[in-house]
Amino acid sequence: MKFKKIIIFVTIFLSLLGIGSMLSNIQSREADQLLEAYGLSNNTRYIEVKNNQTISSFLTYLQKNYAKYKIQLHFKSKIDPKQTLIWANHNVITLPTESGRYFTADDFQGRVSFAVLSLNAKVQTLATQGNEYVVLDNSYYSVIGTLKHYHQMKQNGYYLSTGPKQPTGKAKLTNYIIIIDSSSKMINKLASRYKVKIKTPVFVKNHQIHKFSIIREISLVIVFTIIAMSCSTLLALFDWSVVKNTALTGQLLHNWLFNRGVRTILLESALVLGAYLFLSWHAFISKPQQMILLLLLSWFLIIAAYSYTVLQHLRKEKKHA
Repeated sequence: MKFKKIIIFVTIFLSLLGIGSMLSNIQSREADQLLEAYGLSNNTRYIEVKNNQTISSFLTYLQKNYAKYKIQLHFKSKIDPKQTLIWANHNVITLPTESGRYFTADDFQGRVSFAVLSLNAKVQTLATQGNEYVVLDNSYYSVIGTLKHYHQMKQNGYYLSTGPKQPTGKAKLTNYIIIIDSSSKMINKLASRYKVKIKTPVFVKNHQIHKFSIIREISLVIVFTIIAMSCSTLLALFDWSVVKNTALTGQLLHNWLFNRGVRTILLESALVLGAYLFLSWHAFISKPQQMILLLLLSWFLIIAAYSYTVLQHLRKEKKHA
């Protein structure tokens, strides 16, 4: 009996890993789309402006005329394809980092530009007094983070913050492809002002084609959940068979079932926690709150399956008494 229970608990644990892995696959697939554009959403479009206006004056114009819109811009250099300048008027989508952190809204407000590196960034750096700096044209940019290695991301790029007051803002618009993540209305207005054509990035087109591609993962989540619930039901049946063999009745029966039920719930809770820790360490999780909610829902359904089975047998026992 003990060996059978061990097998059941292992199966529940593996099912929980399966559930979490499917969510990880979904998030990773979203990351395929988002990370290819360095953290942009599916609203992203891009334009090319043939204008010697500086990035600084361009951003000042945006802040003055489009303050009510959430805007994120990536200026991809035509001169150095590995360089991307990033600006936003809100907190950007956070990309996973191997060390340090990704940009926040505050990094675009001051006078100092910061750098985030890909794992194998092809750019000159200098390490001194425990700090790392990107060195470009005799200017130094403090490195605040290094991105994790994921196959979705280019590994030789580097990213610099920019803003109206920052040294990177002195660059000319004509030397960059402007990638815009904002509302369609805002993007259309901006394109109209500069008389340029709006283009759609490849990753957005791919997402539009494959928007129903997560059905398989959702189906497998349901299958794994059913397996885990079935295993929990088997645990309840095993416990009830012990009751029948010992001929417990009355308060003794209720006490025994309560104690065994609490122990089972604690063990299954430990399995859920273990699954989350394992997945956090080995799987891609861009939104931990989604993983936590999914595993908690699975835990609730597993406990519900156990409790329902026990209560049903108790009712039958009372009817026959």
